[in-house]
Amino acid sequence: MVFIPFAAPGDRLRVRLVERRKHLARATIEEIISPSKLRRDPPCEYFGECGGCQLQHLNYDSQLEAKIGFVRDSLERIGHIRWTGPIEIEPSRELGYRSRARVQIDRRTGSVGFKRARSNSVCDITQCPVLSPELNDLLHQIRAMDLSASSRGLLSGEIEAAAGDQGVSASARLTGLPTGDLEIEVEGLWFSFSPKVFFQSNSTMLSPLVREVVGREGGSVAIDLYAGVGLFTIPMARSFDSVVAVEADDRTAAYARRNVARNGVTNVRVMCTTVQGASRQLGELGAGLIVLDPPRRGAAEAIPMLAAMRPERIVYVSCDPVTLSRDLRSLVEHGFEVVGVKAFDLFPQTYHVETVARLVAGPRVGSGVVNSSD
Repeated sequence: MVFIPFAAPGDRLRVRLVERRKHLARATIEEIISPSKLRRDPPCEYFGECGGCQLQHLNYDSQLEAKIGFVRDSLERIGHIRWTGPIEIEPSRELGYRSRARVQIDRRTGSVGFKRARSNSVCDITQCPVLSPELNDLLHQIRAMDLSASSRGLLSGEIEAAAGDQGVSASARLTGLPTGDLEIEVEGLWFSFSPKVFFQSNSTMLSPLVREVVGREGGSVAIDLYAGVGLFTIPMARSFDSVVAVEADDRTAAYARRNVARNGVTNVRVMCTTVQGASRQLGELGAGLIVLDPPRRGAAEAIPMLAAMRPERIVYVSCDPVTLSRDLRSLVEHGFEVVGVKAFDLFPQTYHVETVARLVAGPRVGSGVVNSSD
């Protein structure tokens, strides 16, 4: 397999090999002999130099098709899951959607922007098409500062920035930059967070994502692993008698508790501990549903607990098809069956894709392979 960044299906190219491994080679484009009909002019002048986006050269329908391919290929190649059913993908606003950013500052050059592709150096950027208007305004505000003096307090040369329904906030306490908590409304519920804790970066897609994860669920007990600030926990409280949220980061767990109280929810318990630390207590609950939304590294540490508890249903939310497929393979080997796969384009113009996989408990035997129903 040869990976060629910025190629499009149907291109005729002259390329140069720059890296060769056992199962993968990498090449760069020397010349586009005949361009694909799927190509377009990238909407950003920094595309190819800035490392934030990888797919701007493809029209949006082609990006969506490519991401469905990413998910299906990972399921088959990594997870050995022959998913023959459809994979629907929920589209997003193409540009101006991103409500979180890590703004990079190079004190030596005064550059402000984002990391270059395959590099830690800073690509100087005046305007980012995928950022929300509010975050672009904040980027302009940072660029206007005297960085040689103001950035002395930035040990990492990085500012975490986020936008909510009523403004923006930055992680750095620099004169003139807004700081503090943000709020956003999702499905009639309010969530408080800050740039320093995890929250999804595409606010326009939160409602369809929550509806997919939670909308059809209900019952006695539900568990939300890697719960964050409670994005799935609190909606589940509407249709379950009792919900337990597990979040290891104490600052994030504090926001989850605050959001539970803010929304007047009384049937949720937030546990500030790791998945392993919670396993003994959770094992006694007999949950009908377990939702998990782990970080990019996946949820390998949660698999033994899921296998032991054997909930009736699992909803796995993932931003990485590779680690998702690896974990799904483990769950199938423990007797669970994959019954649904849906993708969400939370990150247009990039190769990242959010996926929601649904599983049900089957017999306590695992073949390592599951076939979907058409």
